[in-house]
Amino acid sequence: MKYQCLALFLLTGLLTGCSSTQSTQATDNDDNQALSELVADKGCDASFQCKVIGVGERQTCGGPSQYVVYSVRNVDESQVERMALAITRQEHALNQQTPPSDVCKQVLPIQALCINSQCQAITLK
Repeated sequence: MKYQCLALFLLTGLLTGCSSTQSTQATDNDDNQALSELVADKGCDASFQCKVIGVGERQTCGGPSQYVVYSVRNVDESQVERMALAITRQEHALNQQTPPSDVCKQVLPIQALCINSQCQAITLK
C-alpha cells in the first residue's frame, strides 16, 4: 500500500509537470501569434519606417530565436518592444527548465527594407 501511494504521488507530480510545460508552451505560442497579428500590416512609404526586432532566446548559443519585421507607420513601436520582451523572458524561463541541446540553431540577422510599399526582410550574410 505504501508503494502504491508513493507511485500515485510521483505519477501525479509528473503529470502536473507536463501540464505546466504545455501551458507555458501554449502561452508562448499565443504571444507569438499576438505579436504576428500586431505587426501584420507591413505597409510602408520608405525604408526608415521598416524595423527589425529580435525575439526570443536561443538556448544553446544565445541570441534571438527569431527576427520580426514590422512597420512603425502602422504599429506602436513600444508595444512591439514590450511583446518581444515578454516572449524573450518566457523563452528564457523555459530554457532554464530544459536541458541544453547540443545543436545551435542558426538564425541569420536580417535587415528590413520597404520594397513595393511593404516592409520586407533581407537576409544579411
